[in-house]
Amino acid sequence: MKRDKIACHCRRVSYGDIVDAVAAGAKTFDEVSKRTGCSTGCGKCKDFITHMVEDIQRYPEDYDLLAKTKA
Repeated sequence: MKRDKIACHCRRVSYGDIVDAVAAGAKTFDEVSKRTGCSTGCGKCKDFITHMVEDIQRYPEDYDLLAKTKA
């Protein structure tokens, strides 16, 4: 995963920003949105980011999340 790839173009929220929000404790799309501002513009990214949040929680090792939570 490229951390600098943009997931929300309106608010310039990157994949890395979303992963960091989940690592900091966000568990739902709404919590990630509150932390990052994603999907508060046009909203087109909501479904994608919702699935991304679920994927991060399901497969944390794919996002190096286990290393972040143990550090």
